[in-house]
Amino acid sequence: MGEGDQPFPDRREAWSSPYRGIEFGITAKWLILGAFLYALLLLGTMAANTAEAIWPIVGPSLYCTPFFGLPYVLATINRPGRTRRILFFLILLPLIHVAANYLAWRNAVENYDELKAGRDLIPNLISGGIGGLAGAALSFGFLEFVQLSSSQRFERLSLLLGVVLLTAMGALGLAYGLQLTDALREPRVISHLVLFYEMIHFPWQLLFAVLLAWLMRKPREPRPKRLNWWQRRAVLARAGS
Repeated sequence: MGEGDQPFPDRREAWSSPYRGIEFGITAKWLILGAFLYALLLLGTMAANTAEAIWPIVGPSLYCTPFFGLPYVLATINRPGRTRRILFFLILLPLIHVAANYLAWRNAVENYDELKAGRDLIPNLISGGIGGLAGAALSFGFLEFVQLSSSQRFERLSLLLGVVLLTAMGALGLAYGLQLTDALREPRVISHLVLFYEMIHFPWQLLFAVLLAWLMRKPREPRPKRLNWWQRRAVLARAGS
């Protein structure tokens, strides 16, 4: 049983049961561990199978994605909401990853300039931003759909800020990954390609892990309503009678 876990007595978890959340530190710890696990598996699978390494959509970056959330899912398996977490992290996130990769790479291919081969910064920033935006918006949208986040107004603002940050991270990861690795000029040099993929995915997933932990934390308890002067007098009068 993971840190801070509590047994859930009713195994018949209701989909419509109220959102309870998990402590920020617990969620962040396990999701950051998942980001490191994903990075290691991506390195190993791409190095072991160079033929698949250049497949940007259905390849190692897809079938390694469930391992990002797997440590968290297993660590919180006895906490309420496990069915939703399994659905979100092990099924929906890999599909979202495919969609984000497809949109980013489609834009990159349509604007590819063979003479510059990845050195044109602005188109690469746009392509990476498209992927980051798609991944963030779809992920947070489905997070709300499966009822793993709070619906309070303040959390909606946090969600929008998270989309902006992840869009920027996606743009920088793709653009500067190409600048620093020359992965398009030398696509058969597997070390360059692996480093390029890691520069796209690893920083994005670390930020994503922290943002998810924030959005999935326990909702704030409502503040007790403050009594006005007349209400306080009425309470004191009832107490003295």
